Amino acid sequence: MTYEAMLQKLYNLKGTGLDLERILGLLGNPHKSFRTIRVAGTNGKGSVCAFLAQILQEAGLRIGLFTSPHLVHPEERIRVNDREISCEEFHAQFARIWAVIEEIYGAESEKYARFFEVLTLMALDYFHKEQVDWAVIECGVGARTDATRVISAEVSVLTNVELDHKDSLGQTITQIAYQKAAVVSDGGTLITAETKPEALAEIERECRLKNARLIQLDLSGLRAKSNSWDGQCFDWQAWKGLEISLLGGYQLQNAALAVAAASTLGEPAITESAIRAGLRKTRWPGRMELLCKNPYVMLDGAKNPAGMRALCTALSPLEYKRCIVVLGISDRKDAAAMIREIVPKADSVIVTRAAFRGVDPEYLASLIRPYGVPCTVTSKPERAIELALAQAHQRDLICVTGSLFLVGEVRAWWKGQEHSCKDSH
Repeated sequence: MTYEAMLQKLYNLKGTGLDLERILGLLGNPHKSFRTIRVAGTNGKGSVCAFLAQILQEAGLRIGLFTSPHLVHPEERIRVNDREISCEEFHAQFARIWAVIEEIYGAESEKYARFFEVLTLMALDYFHKEQVDWAVIECGVGARTDATRVISAEVSVLTNVELDHKDSLGQTITQIAYQKAAVVSDGGTLITAETKPEALAEIERECRLKNARLIQLDLSGLRAKSNSWDGQCFDWQAWKGLEISLLGGYQLQNAALAVAAASTLGEPAITESAIRAGLRKTRWPGRMELLCKNPYVMLDGAKNPAGMRALCTALSPLEYKRCIVVLGISDRKDAAAMIREIVPKADSVIVTRAAFRGVDPEYLASLIRPYGVPCTVTSKPERAIELALAQAHQRDLICVTGSLFLVGEVRAWWKGQEHSCKDSH
């Protein structure tokens, strides 16, 4: 099977579900050969994973990192230290996992296998092969029923609980918290900064059922000291002058969660210098990622109303003249609520769509026009960027947002082009 055929097969796996424990047993239980941190939440879980992986790496440990979704290609999801799994290794891992699945399910394998399940199995087996010390695992949509549930994590992190993925997780904060609180393992530790009473009630109940320790962080004392296009500096509890390169005030909370989790692991190698260096060196593509200055071109995968609200708050302290928003939203999202957050902050909007799951841009434009903000429609993301660059003056901001799929397409196109931007990153 060629690499391209393998990818097509993988993307089309939408079965009823595999017996993951049985498959892992036939693989030799690779997930039991390393220690694990599992991260769940509506927003910020990928950033927390990135911070944690970098901190552990700076401590001299060998780290596996499994995240989702990918921006451009699926190999991004599986990393050891700073290296993505190669296309060849990815292909080989799929073949190895698929052979075990066929050993159990035979000709009906595709009836049962799911895309995210197979990727999770590939990652866990690869981390065993690469002899990692720790794996940092980002949950999928939920935590109670997603494929990462097979992992027994010593420490788990729950970033927050918001109304997203209501079709699969529930219609209320309580129902969604029930799903996400399951990130904690029996006898483990759960760290969260969630404050909503209805979410906390579910989190506390889950910890009691699993005899797990709950650490509820108080982030009220978190103080930003500087916030610019070059990064941020903040104080939190006894920590003074922590620096991160990631933009967005919300990243300070994600960094604090990572610091708390790293400090709970009991690893002597995780020193203050490792924590500081890990925070400073963390990069996370597609999350307030600055591609260029003069004009500023920024990518942010805000994909729900809470994420869009966080983006708008994060832009407030940054200096720029006009804001040109390039917007594309995925299906099954609350487009009206997302538009309500971002459009009033924009001087003009260019609406487009990602190739995968993108909502009709004409429909989005119909939701935007009542706000009285100039709105242009184009179905091609690359054309949207060209139109934005033609409008932009020095010190203006072009903000590409609304969908990680859109951000991924634009990022891939941008990296393959030559730009006249005076300061490209």
